[in-house]
Amino acid sequence: MSVDDLLSNSKRASSQGEHCPGADQAEEALARPEATPWQQAIARELLTLHRLRLGDYQASVKQGLLALEYFTASGDLLAQSNVHCTLALAFSDTALNEAALHHVLGAIEAARACANPTAEFWALSRSSLVHGAMGDAVRSVELGKQALALAEALHDPETSFTALNNLGDTYLTIARARLSRNEDASQPFKDGLVLMREAVGLAQEQENPFQEAIARTNLVSLLIGLGRYDEAREQGRQGKVLAKVHGYRSLEVDIDAQLAEMVRADGCFDEATAMMEAQLADPDVNDEPALLAKLHRSLYEMHKAGGRFAQSLAHHERLHAVTLLMTVQTAGLQAQMLINTIEIEQARHEVEKSQLEVRMERLRAEELDDQANTDPLTRLSNRRALDRELPWMMGRAEKGRRPLCAAMIDFDHFKQVNDDHGHAAGDQVLTVMASMLRTITRGTDLAVRVGGEEFLLVFAETSLAEATAACERLLTSIRGYDWESLAPGLTCTVSAGVAALEPHESVSVWLSRADSALYEAKHNGRDRVHAAKPDAATIC
Repeated sequence: MSVDDLLSNSKRASSQGEHCPGADQAEEALARPEATPWQQAIARELLTLHRLRLGDYQASVKQGLLALEYFTASGDLLAQSNVHCTLALAFSDTALNEAALHHVLGAIEAARACANPTAEFWALSRSSLVHGAMGDAVRSVELGKQALALAEALHDPETSFTALNNLGDTYLTIARARLSRNEDASQPFKDGLVLMREAVGLAQEQENPFQEAIARTNLVSLLIGLGRYDEAREQGRQGKVLAKVHGYRSLEVDIDAQLAEMVRADGCFDEATAMMEAQLADPDVNDEPALLAKLHRSLYEMHKAGGRFAQSLAHHERLHAVTLLMTVQTAGLQAQMLINTIEIEQARHEVEKSQLEVRMERLRAEELDDQANTDPLTRLSNRRALDRELPWMMGRAEKGRRPLCAAMIDFDHFKQVNDDHGHAAGDQVLTVMASMLRTITRGTDLAVRVGGEEFLLVFAETSLAEATAACERLLTSIRGYDWESLAPGLTCTVSAGVAALEPHESVSVWLSRADSALYEAKHNGRDRVHAAKPDAATIC
């Protein structure tokens, strides 16, 4: 099976709730030596969700952070949003709310940046759950309503069910918090009930037994909160049938606990006690510490009310042990998750540090190379750069049969400039000259300070006539420059000699012809350009 096949099967398993085989397939894809970095990131993304659903929060966070690192570097905003959503759940489930909040904000930002409404829905939905876990009921409801409105616009049954179920569950959480403070909780119970009835109906329309069982379980809790026990029993019975038929053991256990609570609310303490004791004897309950604690608390209270103090004390002690174990386990899990997060961040920083050091070394090498090949005064290329670049330019011109011209340029009476106005003024003149040379050359050309006041221009793909015209423009610019702005009474002119490269001509012969042309320009009165004619005797 190929890596792509493994990833496709793992993704399909995720949508079907088969997280054990899905995790195995993603792990195998990740371990394949032929897997590309992108395929590895997809495998990690799948593992993030699979491990979360299997309760392995440490592995979920580790894989999620590694996947997020790749998707952030590659700029995949949609994948970033998806991973942020799963990480938010992992941190929220382990009461690391600050980290969870960081990831829901990242999920919303990435979803909106890539303009994907489905991703934005999931981000808003996760954000609502996280704010609810943090005790911010107002913000939780606000975000839940935004998610519901977006789900309705998407016309997608899965997102609509999730929005209804999650917002209904948020109202249930708010109602229970109010009851714990002895406040009126009837309104949030009623608001949640409306949403959960709609969720049940939608799940039935889609013939999705798992969603229907979840919604009925929440519906029972809302009905119990409103004291509608008869309907709650009927909903519980239907939910239990679904859970039993389809093997949703965890939901079945939850419904049994709800039924026992209703029997207790009816005042049938002995029957409720028997039901709860039977649940405690079920080994599946040991996998749900929160339910275990709830059962021990109820039994402690009922035995105490019935005067059975020995049994009451026994359940109180077991409640204490379960609560302590949950606290220790949660604290240990939180610590390990944070350690894993720090280790991954540290590893990332080490990689970034190494990359930065490599870049710095490269920049230092480039700087040294630039210093070695650049004239410090004019910032033009120097003779070393000429020796490196010129053979390459000549070879390219000869291979492509393209013209190449060299122009030797020299200031007229430059010694007089230094003598009359000082060497500082002379340096300024050379700097101005360098700027002028840059204006008549292109990126494919080469401008070199040969030495002193002498310069060489190499024009790529330029005919002798074109190179001569360029030098004429340069001389015009030099004549018209306001040299007195540098020193009173200062005037400057230059002379230039131009030569076109002949077939099979050597560097020394070619540049010698350009130099001879410069000499002719000087000899004929200076402040002029002289073009060298081809000399067959000089061709090698």
